[in-house]
Amino acid sequence: MKKRVVFLMTILLMGLVAPNVAAKAKQKTQINLVTIGDSLTEGVGDTTNQGGYEKRTAKLLQQTYHLSVKTTNYGKAGDRSDQILKRIKNNPSAIRVIKKADVIVMTAGGNDLQQALFQLMKTKKQTDVLTQLSDNQSDYQKQLTKLTDFVRETNRHAPLFLFGNYNPLYVYLANRSDLNQAVQLYNGINQKVITNMKDAYYVSIYQTLTFGQYQNKKAQKKLVQEADLAFQGSTKNKVVEKTLSSPEKEKNQYITEEDHYHPNDKGYDKMSQALVRKMLAHKKDWLYQ
Repeated sequence: MKKRVVFLMTILLMGLVAPNVAAKAKQKTQINLVTIGDSLTEGVGDTTNQGGYEKRTAKLLQQTYHLSVKTTNYGKAGDRSDQILKRIKNNPSAIRVIKKADVIVMTAGGNDLQQALFQLMKTKKQTDVLTQLSDNQSDYQKQLTKLTDFVRETNRHAPLFLFGNYNPLYVYLANRSDLNQAVQLYNGINQKVITNMKDAYYVSIYQTLTFGQYQNKKAQKKLVQEADLAFQGSTKNKVVEKTLSSPEKEKNQYITEEDHYHPNDKGYDKMSQALVRKMLAHKKDWLYQ
């Protein structure tokens, strides 16, 4: 009788302990982080030569998990989503590196939107911008889908993290709500495309980099009033042109003074922090062997 009880107890303990042992997956000691995209991936505006968010992200991961992070950057300023795809497809070395990636991070859409938006933003009627811009959305979604599909076909195991975009002109054109809405339209496409994929995640930087230090409603209302007085609702204004073409003090603390468009060092800090938060929420996809 005692032997039977001991045997049954042993079976029960094995049933309780075995799953816990199996659940303790071994953490990787090194990961390959590959970044693909436009100027935000290249790191335009970064004065520390860290590739923008690329090496900042690696450092945060190293500090958090004490692992080695090897990074490879395939960012190029000015590329639309279709140009990013063409460049990667024509680079055998890049394809080999992407295949071995543990994590893939992408930026896309800023130049697609800019090309369409800059043709429209000088109109004084806000409805004209959104109406005409909506005609370009389907083309962008098709191009972005082709890009993300190619990356996924090249590497089927690494999680994909896709950044959204922001409105760098907000602090000067706060009264043009259509410009913010245009960015959000394209961000919606980024989010839709990436969340329809397996092990793929959207990383938002819109709120932080668009509004900068003007995060509360009172500060934003003041910016709107200033823009109303100065620009009368149009971007075609000498004050705007002078501001955006000269390296003077930038009003948004996360945007570089060099071009009033790309993130500065603080901006890239914010991008990498947002990315790492999203990565940590899905660490099961990349951290363990």
